[in-house]
Amino acid sequence: MALNILTCLKNGEDLPREVVNYMYETGGFLILKDFPEGHEFGIDYKSWNVGPKFMGIKMIPPGVHFIYCSMNKAPRIGFFHDFKSREVVVKKWDKRKEDISDEEIDHDELIRYQTNLKNMDSMLGPYPYENYRSWYALTDFITGDSLNRLNPLKGRISAQAELVSLETQLMEDQELNAGVGCSNSVDRDHPKRTRFVDHNGLPIMKIREGYEIRFQSIPQLVVNSNRSGIDYSDRLDQLISQLGGDWKQLLAEVQFAFACFLIGQVLFFQLKECPSDFFVDIVSRDNFLTTTLSMLFANIRDADVISADLKKKSLQFKNYLTKQFKWDFECD
Repeated sequence: MALNILTCLKNGEDLPREVVNYMYETGGFLILKDFPEGHEFGIDYKSWNVGPKFMGIKMIPPGVHFIYCSMNKAPRIGFFHDFKSREVVVKKWDKRKEDISDEEIDHDELIRYQTNLKNMDSMLGPYPYENYRSWYALTDFITGDSLNRLNPLKGRISAQAELVSLETQLMEDQELNAGVGCSNSVDRDHPKRTRFVDHNGLPIMKIREGYEIRFQSIPQLVVNSNRSGIDYSDRLDQLISQLGGDWKQLLAEVQFAFACFLIGQVLFFQLKECPSDFFVDIVSRDNFLTTTLSMLFANIRDADVISADLKKKSLQFKNYLTKQFKWDFECD
């Protein structure tokens, strides 16, 4: 059935009635209690300013999706979830914190929602299937296991990083602070506030514990006399080995990172979704991306062991980027 849905969307067709009925019976549901009218709510590529009766989304295709919201055009906050068939996920909106509540829904309340879906139908918006094909193509390596490994321990992803100063981080951890003695107050025992700054005199900021995306660390480069050029394949091999030898999990990290950056966009699809002037900025001219891509295209072009099909795709990708972004990939 998933193939039928993707085929319909590829051909620009509306979903047949039998497919709509099938997705209602087998798709997932997201209930968001008490989300205020007039503010942004979104899933994957699509977002809306919701009306007074809004309570969530129905007919969500099984798989990984990103749910997010924003109050008064503030930075988006959201979470990834791997929806199972017929799963009902219930979240509450915390009006005081203006955030999705961490409070767990008790079992009895969840059952009430599950048995009352038909009566709530008019208050649930349908999943935006017109965007599903793009979302599916750009996140197809992300699995439930990927989410378990990558998601922040707090489960929340914010467009605005949860930063704290180093001294605050130490004060919040009594064990770490025992040997430092940081204090935010001035008294007889602490005549001076503790402040940590960098070489520019700016506060040293850290991501608050539990809010970090848990990407796999990249192995350090081992330099020896036998290394030549810019071959980092040993680091790639080590990285894939750290991921259990599953290269798909590495691509899942790439997709996860970009989904967090732009809400859902491997590299060709990301750049294809960007507007043509996305990279036209003083800080992005001659940037690392064009330099890295130039080396990638040159390596593929000059390699003897690479298939003709990959070389063809590389050339098509290069020509597309040159036309779309006016980038010059000719290495000096």
